[in-house]
Amino acid sequence: MALFTCNSSLPSPGLRNWNSIIKKQMEMGEPENAIMTYLKMQALGFHGDNYTFPLLLKAAGRISAPNLGFSLHGHTIKTGFSAHVFVQTALIDMYGTLHCIVDARKVFDKMPERDLVAWNSMLDAFTCNYQMDDAIYLFDLMPLKDLSSFNILISGYSIIGEVLSARRVFDQMGEKDTVSWNSMISAYTRAGEMKMGLELFSKMPIRNGITWNTMITGCLQNDQFREAIELFEEMKNTDCKPDYLTMVSVLSASAHLGSLELGQRFHIYAMNHNIASNPYVVTALIDMYAKCGSIEQALLVFVKSESNDIYSWNAMITGLSLHGSAISAIQMFRNMRAKNIKPDDITFIGLLNACSHSGFVQEGCELFNSMEKGFGVSPKLEHYGCVIDLLSRAGYLDEAFRVIEAMGFEPGESVLGALLNGCVIHKDVERGKRVMIKMMSCRGKGLSDGELMMFSNLYAACGDWEEANKWREMMNEAGIVKTAGLSVIEVDGRFCKFMAGEISKDFATIDV
Repeated sequence: MALFTCNSSLPSPGLRNWNSIIKKQMEMGEPENAIMTYLKMQALGFHGDNYTFPLLLKAAGRISAPNLGFSLHGHTIKTGFSAHVFVQTALIDMYGTLHCIVDARKVFDKMPERDLVAWNSMLDAFTCNYQMDDAIYLFDLMPLKDLSSFNILISGYSIIGEVLSARRVFDQMGEKDTVSWNSMISAYTRAGEMKMGLELFSKMPIRNGITWNTMITGCLQNDQFREAIELFEEMKNTDCKPDYLTMVSVLSASAHLGSLELGQRFHIYAMNHNIASNPYVVTALIDMYAKCGSIEQALLVFVKSESNDIYSWNAMITGLSLHGSAISAIQMFRNMRAKNIKPDDITFIGLLNACSHSGFVQEGCELFNSMEKGFGVSPKLEHYGCVIDLLSRAGYLDEAFRVIEAMGFEPGESVLGALLNGCVIHKDVERGKRVMIKMMSCRGKGLSDGELMMFSNLYAACGDWEEANKWREMMNEAGIVKTAGLSVIEVDGRFCKFMAGEISKDFATIDV
């Protein structure tokens, strides 16, 4: 009888097969399919167990579906598995991922016995939701701590930008693993302290792919594009080979440098290492080619990829917009809709920019008006900036003012700057003054160097040189210096930076 009771707690062969399918789908990054499989198995009379529910709860977290998460929690209660420690820990992880921290804490508090994994899950839920005070309190209460506990705390400080606190935890650790070093390096790169990040990187006993990608991404985020490429070159000579994340970073660095030659070499490397077809790499390639001036190659990558994800379509629409091809961008949008791919906010930023630079006022206004009604995309500040720029460039300044008045939030500097630029183009001093008053009331302080220069240019465009000189003198008296213009060109693999007022300043040669 005891043997029968023990065996009856094991999943039935049928349920075991369902669990295997769901597990494989999660490993392949298909959480939606995992949920659909669960619905199918329910329809056939199978119910989840302590193996099924942790997988499903993870799926709900990955697809950011709180209602699904609550429903699954209900299923665990109905089937009697809500008291299982694996399921409870998975519930804490899911609620933490979904930012339902109160629900995560309720599950944690009701646990009769908590193992170290459960404590770490709750600690991670607090740190991921920026609640470091609660995280520290919980950390101090923990009866036992392991490396993961300390690493979670370092990561939490990293997220909120408290790099000194992260370093204190790091230095207190008696034993450190690769995750500890990576978390601390990430904290430095997030905070823009690349020198300290590189110092730790050089001291690190063992590096893995995450280490290299953290440093390369950190360089990219801190506008150190040459350094990112140099790290990539160094990485290629180690046991840690570049992956799709590495390629996305270096292709982005090439785009920022405007180096078509570098981008092409990286494209060849990606093809030779079978990562060029990765959807993230495809998007990065399209973006790089467009920004480096080769819209034809961007289109070739896009067509060959036969991609159906929104990111590559957005990159292509944005690239066409960058090249002033509004007609092609709008046609690309129609093709996307024909494939039943739903546009998002980035799609409309690209389309509105294309219309603005091509003077397609009617088309741009129609697209803007269709965002919420036709596609459920709420216009953000960036969309208003685009449509104000569209109207202002075309001389519809009154209409632009009316759009600003109808906005449900403060216009911000980018929106008002677009309107002011329209006033300069069309030499409209009176409306320019109205923009100035709005700018100062929104900001609550003085104007920037660029805005002061625009007002000076506005009066100069209207022939009022006396007033234009007053604005320039105002800048001089306030000690405001206009930010110098900057250009970078590539000659034989060497990048040369030219700044207004200087002869030249060379970047180091980059051999790729």
